[in-house]
Amino acid sequence: MPFPVYSRNAPLKEHVGPVHVVTYNTTGQYVLSGGQDRKIILWNPNSSKLVKSYIAHGYEVLDIAVSYDNSKFVSCGGDRTIYLWDVTSGSTTRRFSGHMSRVNAVDFNADASVIASGSYDAKVRLWDTKSSSQRPIQLLEEAKDSISTLQIVGSQIITGSVDGYVRVYDLRMGQLCEDLIGYPVTSIKDSTDGACVLVSTLDSTIRLMDKSNGTMLQSFSGHLNKEYRIRSCFGDNDVYVISGSEDGKIYAWDMLSRRVVHELKGHGEKVISCVAYHPKKPQMVSCGIDGSIQVWDCS
Repeated sequence: MPFPVYSRNAPLKEHVGPVHVVTYNTTGQYVLSGGQDRKIILWNPNSSKLVKSYIAHGYEVLDIAVSYDNSKFVSCGGDRTIYLWDVTSGSTTRRFSGHMSRVNAVDFNADASVIASGSYDAKVRLWDTKSSSQRPIQLLEEAKDSISTLQIVGSQIITGSVDGYVRVYDLRMGQLCEDLIGYPVTSIKDSTDGACVLVSTLDSTIRLMDKSNGTMLQSFSGHLNKEYRIRSCFGDNDVYVISGSEDGKIYAWDMLSRRVVHELKGHGEKVISCVAYHPKKPQMVSCGIDGSIQVWDCS
């Protein structure tokens, strides 16, 4: 199957300064972005329209996750705070604090009753969104360095840390599996079938790891990732691996052959920090330190 040819639409420009995260909602109808300017912006990627801005963070926004029903989202950032938002009203409904340093990553469980947050303080905290308590319901503190990325998948919490480990916590079974990658982890992404996890690291390599035994199944290289947190993702039902790069390009690899099948330029020569793929059609969005968001449609 040939990789689709993507054309770049007019950039979405509203943020001032670097944009750290961009993500689709579960239907792909809207995109949320967060950046150094402390703003979170809701976009319609098809019309390039700004729908709404959300402002509460006192420092840069570093991660955003959307609930499955798209009614709420959670954000975190440099102010050490996690905010739970109502999408329609634009207001925060809960505020969680307890981390000792910036919060790098957040995610919901399936019904949005629990939020996981990972911090520079090397801790993962779990928060009950339905309880009035401000205390975390669980603390995961096995990491020896900053938690850079995490994802909740069913009863599992997958974390990536600057200490070079990917950790899979199975809360139902009460088990922890630790896999040493050997380089600081910047991004993790679970595969559609839940059997593998895509791991980006600061040695300019992306690895596809078997979650059951920690075996490396594939590796992908050619991009540049030595200094910045760059988030990779799967594309087109896990047929492709896609990542930004510090050389200002988006790289796409064929999953089976590991061959680079596409290089896209859209942010000048600036670092592309995050790429997200549409959940239902061949479209993706990217953001970077140039302050813009690019929408890529299949032409």
